[in-house]
Amino acid sequence: MSLLERKSNSSYDQKCNQFLKEPQVRFAGVLDPMGNLIAGGFKDGIKPLEDETEIRKMFMEVVLRVTTRSEFDQSLGEVEYSASRRKKVVVLSFPLGKKILLVSTDKNVDIDKTASKIMKFFGV
Repeated sequence: MSLLERKSNSSYDQKCNQFLKEPQVRFAGVLDPMGNLIAGGFKDGIKPLEDETEIRKMFMEVVLRVTTRSEFDQSLGEVEYSASRRKKVVVLSFPLGKKILLVSTDKNVDIDKTASKIMKFFGV
């Protein structure tokens, strides 16, 4: 089974699928500590900008970045979210305990508004 074709009925999967109905959202997924996609995925009709191998590397890199940032929680406070505005998309990551919520949107979103909506929707 392909990395991007897995199916689940978890509450995370249901929330990701519901959030994918937002017009500017391209991807909403939950990663485990090993960078495996355990819920969510790409919106129907969206073609990923990377191939499956590169997506897998990106997932592992996101987990590494989020884990590294947590080393400064005591001095700086816990990370609420991280965002990267790229030329083609905006990528946001949210710690969910040992898991990570990863969301990709169209490039023109208001990052703070979108992050606030995501945190409210997912209870982050």
